[in-house]
Amino acid sequence: MQNFFELFSLSTKFALDLDAIEQKYFAFQKQFHPDSAGVAEIENSILINEAYQVLQNPLRRAAHILQLNGIDVEKDSLALKPDMATLEKVLEIQEKIPELDAVGIASLKTELNSEIKTLLEKTAERLENKDFAAAAQFLIKAKYFDKTLRDLRK
Repeated sequence: MQNFFELFSLSTKFALDLDAIEQKYFAFQKQFHPDSAGVAEIENSILINEAYQVLQNPLRRAAHILQLNGIDVEKDSLALKPDMATLEKVLEIQEKIPELDAVGIASLKTELNSEIKTLLEKTAERLENKDFAAAAQFLIKAKYFDKTLRDLRK
């Protein structure tokens, strides 16, 4: 598995300087732009694009750190499953969505964003302490709430 942190010459940690990543990404794009490159550079460009997308997104970045440490939360067949309380809470939210008006939906979006932020903070703390199993559980919860939030936006 490719370590995207190494590709961008970064330490493998959750807290990153996103502006520095963006600057490095643009420098890579100049170096490996597909219009002026061969096949190898095109493959590098694809890898750099994927790495940038993962590192910029906190959910994907945390999942990548966990993958590098042997825990997969991305592939459904291998991924850890959320606890019943999380599943029940998500189901409860999804059941009440059809009954909400615009104000209720806006309030729910705010609540979900807050919940995701809190869960990502807990994930980051556990990653920092190398408690990968606990980090994975918080991340899984965040991913479920993020999916519900994305569904609300549709």
